[in-house]
Amino acid sequence: MPIVIGLMVVAIVVAIGAKRARIPYNVALVVGGLLISMGNLLPGVPPLSPEVVFLVCLPALLFEGGITADLGNVRANAVPIAVLATLGMALAISATAAALHGFLALGWGPALLLGSILAVTDTVSILYAFRRAPVPQRLSGIMQGESLFNDGTALVAYAAIASVVAGGHAPSLGLLAGKVVLASVGGGVIGLALGLVASFVIRRTEDPLAEIMATTALAFASFAAAEHVHLSGAIAAVTAGLTVGVALRRDVAPQSQVAIHTFWEYAAFGVNTFLFLSVGLTTRPEVLLEHLPETGIAFGCVIVGRAVAIYIPFLLLRWLRPVASVPLRWQHVFLVGNIKGALSIGLVLGLPENTPSRDVLVAVAFGVTFFSLVGQGLLLSGVLRRMGLLEQDPVALDVAEQQARLIASRAAHHELEILLEQGVVPRAAYEHLRSGYQVNIARAERELRRLNEQHLAQSARSLIAVRRRLMDAERTALLAARRNGLIPESTAEAMLARLDERTLDLEHALHHHVPDSQAHEGGRKAS
Repeated sequence: MPIVIGLMVVAIVVAIGAKRARIPYNVALVVGGLLISMGNLLPGVPPLSPEVVFLVCLPALLFEGGITADLGNVRANAVPIAVLATLGMALAISATAAALHGFLALGWGPALLLGSILAVTDTVSILYAFRRAPVPQRLSGIMQGESLFNDGTALVAYAAIASVVAGGHAPSLGLLAGKVVLASVGGGVIGLALGLVASFVIRRTEDPLAEIMATTALAFASFAAAEHVHLSGAIAAVTAGLTVGVALRRDVAPQSQVAIHTFWEYAAFGVNTFLFLSVGLTTRPEVLLEHLPETGIAFGCVIVGRAVAIYIPFLLLRWLRPVASVPLRWQHVFLVGNIKGALSIGLVLGLPENTPSRDVLVAVAFGVTFFSLVGQGLLLSGVLRRMGLLEQDPVALDVAEQQARLIASRAAHHELEILLEQGVVPRAAYEHLRSGYQVNIARAERELRRLNEQHLAQSARSLIAVRRRLMDAERTALLAARRNGLIPESTAEAMLARLDERTLDLEHALHHHVPDSQAHEGGRKAS
């Protein structure tokens, strides 16, 4: 228990420090974990357990990615996502393994194993970077969808390769391909079937807590059921999440939708916090230094493999289906954004002890993952900026500037009134300063009015953001009134349900950038 509390305290401190230093949260956790390990500040922390990663963390993360995914975005970009998660994954593993075999003199079995381990991308790092960086929606949709399904196909390939290598046989490409296809399709069928059953149950439950419990059971049941019959638990969990996500948006009450999504958002945050900290705590600096040359070579091999997996499939798409092609400048982002994560660590630690070259595989996987998380995690936003892919809305920046001026001037004006009442400022100085601030306030209000009248879409987004904050205040007041016994439980539940429905409507409008007239109409209905 003291270790768990200590890790929570570390996570809170790192979160505050990362936000103030404007460093990605995941990078700060990894570096913080490494520093704690070097200083022995939390003795007794157990090493990262592969069983915990596979049986607890992985199902939760994959299911959360599926249930919160924008299915419309995934469907619109299904062709490039599918090509990257299948052909791209096969090319990445093969090219990386060939480079590792040539440059590190690894046998083909260990090289293919390490290639599959390092082919997994860290979905959380991608999501975090794109939440902070307003890149084109199609680019972020393809990368997020690819990183989600990438885990499933990479894990299937890893399991197939590991079983062949552990048996002491030379890997057969035909055998491996058959295992991958069977496990992937079978996992998808199991996830779809269990997701439909869970959706049927959830639609008839009408109790947010019971519905959360049902989704939790589904996340782990779909993964465990598929793995029990030697199919892909990862693809089963993702498919189950996507299936239930559709049912939630169509048939479940808004109050339940808000409760379920809030729960899974927190669950994913907690799991990822544990994983990133564990990567830092488990990484040993002396091992990194000892295998630094091999790590550097392996990192280069991974870059080469990823380049093959990106540029060749997209070139084929450009020839065969131009409508689904991706600009070359975007393709560079797929290369830079190929960040490794804790899943790679869990995979390499889960290798049997009799795996050939296991010590080298573990050391290299730790090194590549650490440098990828820290180096690429820090560089991704800067690379996006230098490529000109960050969509800076000049109108939004102008509105933000005028709002900042208005907030600052009104705060100063209010402070000036207090100083006058306290007799600190003479009347003549007060009148002079007050007139200046009043001019600034009037100018900012006039400019905001002009921007909102000329740019209706920006006005709609601003109104939606304000209404969302006001509804948060309403929810807080209702919860407090119910807790203090000022209003009956039934009244509070009914009003909270209507409030959740309005919140979902506003979230939908904000994400789909509705025209100004629709936003105002939604605001009038909410009123």
